[in-house]
Amino acid sequence: MSRVPTPIEVTLPNGLVVLVLRRDHAPIVATTLLYGAGSLHEPDGHTGLAHLMEHMMFRGTPAYPQGEIDSLTGRLGGVNNAVTTTDYAAYYFVLPSEHWRVPLEIEADRMAACPIDVESFETERRVALEERKMFQDDPEAMLDETVDRLALERHPYRHPVVGLREDIERMTFGDLRAFYESHYVPNNAVLAVAGDIDEDQVVAEAGRLFGTIEAGALAPIPSHAEPPQTSPRHAEIQHGAAPPQAVLAYHTPSATHDDAPAVELLATLLGVGRTCRLYKRFVAGDGVASEISATRLFQKEPGLFYIAGTLHPGADLEQFEGDVMRVLEELAREPVPRDELAKATEQIRTDHELGRETCLGLAGALAFWETLGGWQLEREFETGLANVTGEDVARVVETYFAPDTRSVAWLTPVDE
Repeated sequence: MSRVPTPIEVTLPNGLVVLVLRRDHAPIVATTLLYGAGSLHEPDGHTGLAHLMEHMMFRGTPAYPQGEIDSLTGRLGGVNNAVTTTDYAAYYFVLPSEHWRVPLEIEADRMAACPIDVESFETERRVALEERKMFQDDPEAMLDETVDRLALERHPYRHPVVGLREDIERMTFGDLRAFYESHYVPNNAVLAVAGDIDEDQVVAEAGRLFGTIEAGALAPIPSHAEPPQTSPRHAEIQHGAAPPQAVLAYHTPSATHDDAPAVELLATLLGVGRTCRLYKRFVAGDGVASEISATRLFQKEPGLFYIAGTLHPGADLEQFEGDVMRVLEELAREPVPRDELAKATEQIRTDHELGRETCLGLAGALAFWETLGGWQLEREFETGLANVTGEDVARVVETYFAPDTRSVAWLTPVDE
């Protein structure tokens, strides 16, 4: 049975979804405001806009001049931060519960009156260009970007969230202003509050502070359907004396697809813990790898599943790639034993439970799943997870992990 708690849910007339959950085990409150304003929502040729907008939200407002948001948070004994992903931009606070109003006041002010001026824009654009340069100097980051561009031909998920240098350089003040006005609006946001609070008071205050902000005209997200991949794709990059590394990427469905629980279980079976299949094969077994992982992101649209390995110097990347495919073939041919499947299922459940141990984890999960279509979808996911069989895992491997659909990037040391 799912343990996802039930929040109070209210949608304001302007479209803002408010989710409030009382949790009185400690005098803490966490607030997350999540906008559908990730790199997925950037116009073509404007990568980096979503990330730059996150920077601008910390430039202050008329009520909270630059630096005051962080200063006030610190004086009250709390923390705040933000993150931009492919699908959303999230702003969060954790504070002693007696200060629960403060994040609501700040976020309502930033939503309604974030000052975007040319001077601030140019300053933050220079910062973004420096961040971009740091990524270009990181071999592992460049390996990840390489495999994304290789596997995805059209979809915005192929671009790094920080943006491409050429797009950041030609970005204009008008581009950023338009992004803010069309995405940082109440009908494109979810406000989640969890902690030692009075739920009715929070709902009333959210209505008072955010209710007068006008809804925006949201542009539909264009279709970015990928053409079917019918043959393997390969790329190789070189960098200094970096150890050999390989990333294999496969196309997998969105977080709300019926197959998502089985795909998540596959990631755990392959790449979590010292008893997972990849660790036993390549680290403890063959000894060719020092690190191994299998991951896939929970995303709004179909994305990629990654299998990555850092190999010991002199290891054969081509052989490693072939051996990974043989591990997948074994999973497609022989259903996972029940005890192995049960262990992986429990690992995922435990991870979810640990995430809900904190007020911030609760608020973040509520807001995240709401943006995917409703906070109740997390319950549906956990129900689906409990019903996955070994045959289901074999089926998703056969469906999504065919050899001809792989994209592979290698990182090799520069030849002496």
